Amino acid sequence: RPVRNDRARHVAAPAPETSARGDVAGPRAAFLSPFAPPAVADVDGDGAGAVERKPTKKKLRLRIDGEWYDCTGWAKAHPGGSLFITLMDGCDATDVFYALHSYGPNGDDTAARRLAMLPKCAGPEEDLTEGEEAVFSGVGRSASPPGAPHTFDVSPGEADSAFADLRKTFEREGWFARDPLKEAAVLATTLGLYGLGWFLAGTHPILATLSLGLGMQQAGWLAHDYIHGRGPWCAAMRGFGALTNGFSAEWWQHKHNMHHSFTNIDGRDGDIKLEPLYFLQDPEVTGRPDNPAMRKWQHWYGYPLYAFTYALWRRHSVASAWARKDKTELALLAVHYTWLFTALPLGVALGSILVGGFLVGSLVTATHQTEEIMFEQNGQFVDIQFRSTREADVKGLERWLWGGMDTQLVHHLFPTMPRYRHHDARPVIQKWAEERGYDFRISTSGEILGKNFNHLKELAHI
Repeated sequence: RPVRNDRARHVAAPAPETSARGDVAGPRAAFLSPFAPPAVADVDGDGAGAVERKPTKKKLRLRIDGEWYDCTGWAKAHPGGSLFITLMDGCDATDVFYALHSYGPNGDDTAARRLAMLPKCAGPEEDLTEGEEAVFSGVGRSASPPGAPHTFDVSPGEADSAFADLRKTFEREGWFARDPLKEAAVLATTLGLYGLGWFLAGTHPILATLSLGLGMQQAGWLAHDYIHGRGPWCAAMRGFGALTNGFSAEWWQHKHNMHHSFTNIDGRDGDIKLEPLYFLQDPEVTGRPDNPAMRKWQHWYGYPLYAFTYALWRRHSVASAWARKDKTELALLAVHYTWLFTALPLGVALGSILVGGFLVGSLVTATHQTEEIMFEQNGQFVDIQFRSTREADVKGLERWLWGGMDTQLVHHLFPTMPRYRHHDARPVIQKWAEERGYDFRISTSGEILGKNFNHLKELAHI
């Protein structure tokens, strides 16, 4: 079926002022993103930007499964931070709730039980005075430049009922269940690379650096899967990233869940706000400061610079854990750094961080940053994911290196599904998308990386 007209690629137009768009990523976050702390003002730690909050007596409310919930009192206690609820105020959060939360069939029901305890309420019209028009304070309000093709009505977007049916099919068929043998295999492979690198560190430093760098890359993918996953096993392995890579689970979860909830939404998703290191959009479109001296070289230094991904993530992880006085995370980080700098030669330790960082940084954003970048979000979670994400068609060793990032769209639609089920789920979702007019984008890894290089080059020469 032809792709629906409302999914045409975003046409560049001058962006409104930052305050008009409710931009949540401040200048400091922009400088380091996607390596930076989350673009969230209420997350403890090293967060940068702040959102001006005006006192209001109106409720913060979300619609889930057709019911409106009063989240005013719950917002500050929300494990994902209060900003997310503020941004989604007045919108249908059904699809994003099931994507990111524990609701039962995906291994745990904690979030579903908490949701059931929240007070129900009427919709946003409850707060209107006679004759007043509905204007929502969250992402339901248009944030597009004038004339942009994706400016939606201010009313909340509806959840996709057909997508709910697809999710329930996956639930009934056990797609969210963890396979102990596959879990053991991927963990053993990752730890084996660490063990081999450690063994070779004293005699073959180059081989050791490569082995540990590959291990750090794979540990990053695995920690990513554990934090998204639900159930006792994933909960027990939550500190895996801290022990193996020096990453804070709390810092990463807040940052990454904003990316999942507001994928490629300018001003909300910190992973696409990279200036002045990288310019993914014309500065005249974003309204953010230009740096022509750096921008004209960005396609040449862009990929080498990704080697510092892990170094920056480590820095923000330590800062976040320290600011939150998180004793558990600080203890895990202390164990990791004690091993890293006492058991390994300094050159091997630092070199492996650069290798691992490059292998992750060059792939982790490649499937998003040349896709559609939007200036609005109206709660249509599924539509946004298809418009902003491309999958990679890879096999064999190349698939192993991508670590599940090749099935990025499947992952964004079903983040709590184990990554070793993604490739089997892909044709099911492709068929579902074709029947409903969604554009399921997939290219070879060479095409994707080439597209990223050419995109940086194109913007370097504007």
